[in-house]
Amino acid sequence: MTGRSYHEKLHSNNNCKACHGAQADGYPEDDTCHKCHNPDKLAQKTARSGEEVHQNPHDNLHYGKDVPCTECHGEHMAKEPLCADCHTFKYPNHKR
Repeated sequence: MTGRSYHEKLHSNNNCKACHGAQADGYPEDDTCHKCHNPDKLAQKTARSGEEVHQNPHDNLHYGKDVPCTECHGEHMAKEPLCADCHTFKYPNHKR
């Protein structure tokens, strides 16, 4: 199974447990993602201003910082941002 190139060291040699833990058949827990991706830093990095201030995918009006990572991000398959279900604004830097 392959995934994103910048996570290659995590999934090389079929080491599924690196992200999935003992249950290698489901989505990883957010705590696994947060070991390398700090939620506060992500919110700062994706902050918007002006009329778009509430369009921060990592700290938004609806869910704050509580959206599970796998709602928008997939390691082994492309996913659309959760916001795209209802909103039309764009996230050009979204990493599927």
